[in-house]
Parts: sequence; structure tokens; C-alpha cells
Amino acid sequence: MKLTRSLCSNLLLIASTCYASKFKSQSDDQSSEIHIDPKCFKQDYQIHSTSDLNQISDCTVISGNVHVTHYDSDSLYLGSIKEIKGDLTVRNVSNLIRIEAYNLNSIGGSLELNTLNSLTTLSFPKLENIETLKWQVLPILTSVNLDSGIKTINSVIMSDTSLTGFGGFNVETLKTLNINNNRFLEIIESTVSEITGDLLVAANAKNIQVSLPNLTWVKSMTIKDVTSINLENLQIIEKNADFSNNKFKSLQLSKLKSTGDTLSIIKNKDLEELQFDQLSEVGGGLMIIDNDKVQNINFFPSLKSVGGAIEFHGDIDKNHFSNLKIIKGSAIMKSSSEEFDCSDWMKNEVGDVVRGGKVECGSGKSTSTEVVMVDESGERTQGEPGINDKNKNKNATKYGNSLFKSSGSKKDKCFTPLITVVFIHMFGFLLKCIF
Repeated sequence: MKLTRSLCSNLLLIASTCYASKFKSQSDDQSSEIHIDPKCFKQDYQIHSTSDLNQISDCTVISGNVHVTHYDSDSLYLGSIKEIKGDLTVRNVSNLIRIEAYNLNSIGGSLELNTLNSLTTLSFPKLENIETLKWQVLPILTSVNLDSGIKTINSVIMSDTSLTGFGGFNVETLKTLNINNNRFLEIIESTVSEITGDLLVAANAKNIQVSLPNLTWVKSMTIKDVTSINLENLQIIEKNADFSNNKFKSLQLSKLKSTGDTLSIIKNKDLEELQFDQLSEVGGGLMIIDNDKVQNINFFPSLKSVGGAIEFHGDIDKNHFSNLKIIKGSAIMKSSSEEFDCSDWMKNEVGDVVRGGKVECGSGKSTSTEVVMVDESGERTQGEPGINDKNKNKNATKYGNSLFKSSGSKKDKCFTPLITVVFIHMFGFLLKCIF
């Protein structure tokens, strides 16, 4: 009985101690709770004036979206705000010169700046995390402070700014990288290794250099108006790739293994050196058109299959495809070079592997092309001759120039004075009629 009473006493002591401890813990938790100001937790904030902004500038966290339009000051200062869980959008504020967010570390949605014609300076020295950066029509923006460097970002869209360089984005993966129409932008650098959506660089400064040395995988890409490009580790292009109207002399994609759709190399007038050492499969078409200095297409040593048509235009002398097994479309060559051998194109490396299209070839020796139709089983039938546009244009230019050249013959020299004499007599006759 004594043992039982003793045990009960001990159990009661333990229970009371636990209860007291729990009560104290709850009291401590309640005393440590942070007071949350309701003004910091709304779905949307419409900011039109400095007084609107001052209402929330002492919040450390903003729960919703901040929209700034028709703002009444030339400076936008975000005060103590460290995090915006939604979007920060600033649009159509013609007088805004500066945006300063010295404490802002994270934006859960987009940082969208659009049509800010007077904006010159952005300062986000602590910003590290953001979903999407979308800057468009910022025609005199020249200074951006991202001292900490963006460490987490999904998409970058930058268009019509006056920035001279693009950097400060130390990320491995992006969904979109779209940089276009930034007329002073001379360099694009990024450590990104994978772009799961589109890569587009076009219409920036005339001497722009693009360096993406770690990029290994991209869904689709368009590169235009670029002076130099570094894609030394690119291995997979899931869809299409377009290199057009560039100024670079060299295109080195020696580690590229496949493209899921069309590969286009068009009107790169200074392009001389190309390397596609490991490219074995092109899922769509292969277009090499009007690259003035590309005369020998011998840079696809591993290419085995092309899922669409191949089409080559230019002053092309030779081609060589030692491992090509199948072309699931047409094979068209239109060369302005008299050295190109169409008989080889029609019957050997290329002509023999076409399935379900036509084999067509024209060289500088003729304005017409030879055409052979090939069905999916490889059966061949002679087709109607086509037109070699490259040679036709070349001959037309020569002919056109000859029309404006003087032969310098005696007949021409006599013809000019004769016209002068006739003109004088006609002029005299008109004077007699008048008077």
C-alpha cells in the first residue's frame, strides 16, 4: 500500500512538472510572436504616389503584388522592404529616373519594368532571388546595381534598353533567355548550363559578343546579329537552331550531338570556319544558305541522319558527308560555282540516301537544275528541270553591269557628235516656229 501511494505521488509530481513546463513553453512562444501589421498583407497594392508608397515602405515583407503606375515622383524608394512575395511591376511612368531597393532580397514573382522613358538607374544591391526579370522599353537605362548577383531566377527578358553589358546572373538553369534590341549592349555573359525554353539574342549592338561557355542543353535557339559566340559545351538542342545574319567568322559547336528540329545557318557573310564534329542527327531540315565564304561543306563528319530536307545555296565548290545514311526529305543544291560537280551530288553521298523527296542540283555552269524524284523506297524517276537562282542572279548582275559600260569603239565616238548636230538643228527649227 505504501508502495502504491509513493508511486502515485511520484506520478503526480511528474505530471505537474510537465504541465508547468508546457505552460511556460506556450507562454514563451506567445511572448516571442511577431506582431504582423495588416497593411503588409494584401493581395494587390496600387502605388500612384509617394504617399501610397510610404504606407508600406516600413514593411519588411509584402504578401502580394506591387503595381506602380502614373507615379508622381522621379524616384521610387522601397525603404525597409526585404521580400515581395508577388510581382513588382512599374509601368508607364514617364518621369521616373531612379528605382532604389537597398534592402530587397527576394521577389516571388516578376520584376517587370515597362515603358519607363526617363529611367537611368536601378539599384538592387541585395537582390538574390526572383522568378522572372522582364525589362522592356527602358531606352536610357544605363546603370544597374546587382552587387549580390542573382542566384535564383527562372526567366530573363530584356528588350530596348541602353545597357552595355549583361551579367550578374549566376544560375545553372533558366527557362527563357531573351535579349533583343538593346542597341548599346556589347557583351552577354552567363554561367547558365541549361535553358529549358527559348534562347534568343538578336538586334543588339553591332559588335556584341555572346559567351555561354557552360551551356550544354537548350530547347530552341535563335542567334542573330552577333560578332562572336562561345557555345563550346553545347551538346543538345531539343528543337530548332537558327544562326542568321551574324558577323562572326567562326561557329564552333564541336560537342553538339543532335538537334530535334531544323538547323539553319543563313546569311552569315563573314563565316569561314564551322565545326560540328559530333553532330550525328538533325531531326528536321538542314539549311546552309548564302554564307558568302563557306565554299566547302565538309564540317559534318559524324552526321548520319537528317529528318527533313537539306538545302544548300551559295558559292559552294565541294561537299562531303562520309557517314550520311538517310535524308527523309529533299536534297537541294544551288551553287554559283562552276567547280561544283552536280553529277556527284545526284548519284553519290547525297543522292543515294534521299528517301521521299527530290534530288536537285545546279552549278555555275547552268541557269537550270537537274531534278530526280525519289520515293520512300529509293526508286528514282527523272523530274522536270528547275531554275538555279544563284547562277541566274549572278549572270543577271554581269549583264546589268555591261549595259552601263562604254565599249570605247570608233562607232560610239562618232555617234555622240551626230546626236549633238541633230539636236542643234531641231532647236533652230523650234525657234523659227515660235518667232
